[in-house]
Amino acid sequence: MGSSICYFNGKFGDVAKARISPLDRGFLFGEGLFETWRTYSGRPYGISEHLARMARTAKQIGIAFDPDEPWEQRSTELARRNHMLKSDGAVRMTITRGRGPISLVVEATEDPTRLMLFRPLEPGLGIAKRDGVAIHLVSVGSGVSERQRQIKSLNYLPAILARTQARERGCFEALYHLDNGKVLEGTTSNIFVVRRGVVRTTPISMGLLPGVTRHKVIKLTRSITKLREEVLTLDDLLAADEVFLTSSSIEIVPVVRVGRRKVGKGSVGEITRQLQLDYRKAVARQLDIPIESLGE
Repeated sequence: MGSSICYFNGKFGDVAKARISPLDRGFLFGEGLFETWRTYSGRPYGISEHLARMARTAKQIGIAFDPDEPWEQRSTELARRNHMLKSDGAVRMTITRGRGPISLVVEATEDPTRLMLFRPLEPGLGIAKRDGVAIHLVSVGSGVSERQRQIKSLNYLPAILARTQARERGCFEALYHLDNGKVLEGTTSNIFVVRRGVVRTTPISMGLLPGVTRHKVIKLTRSITKLREEVLTLDDLLAADEVFLTSSSIEIVPVVRVGRRKVGKGSVGEITRQLQLDYRKAVARQLDIPIESLGE
């Protein structure tokens, strides 16, 4: 279950009563964007980076969006209205071009549709972070088409299908790779590998979405060990001592299996554990709350 109260086009109200036009181009063509940020005791973390990314991509496709509106206050108010000020969760913000013609030609439209929903964290996230997870490999052929535009759009059907395949196989996440074996990213996460104390992650130049948490983890990693942004292959993944995933809602989740094959010793590694702790410390420090009060 997610929100019972949403923020929709300038007002807070019951999700069940919110109405989106059948002519909304987000519904008709997937012409829209979204961002998801984590909240701790109702307080958003990393929201400025998420809003900045949305502003950049909104400008690319010509959707009006002002990141300087009081989105942080609205996010906290949304958590309050959903009785989540003492719990952790996530806020998803969606904007679309709004109502427009049933045409592929982009014309002037009315005001964009803006929606914020509050949702709980994924069940079992704490166990996944403690014990590690398995990931499923999915080929995206010789290219990544829309994903190369680095836009977090509403067109998420490939991710839905890939994640469904992963869950059917008992895996936490699906990882995209090219036919030539080059590793890209997860459906909603970035991938890091550790080999002989060196942490490596796929560069954004491979057509990845520039992950907000990815950037934060890169900075944390460089404070404790070497980090390289370079092209990874499936062989690198299978030869790694440690592997972990990052995203705003899951933070850092260790990977202990790729399909049926163990990663390293098949247990969570020391560098991953240290980064998990350092990330939590960074959250607690920025939000000025005790680390013990952070949830899963």
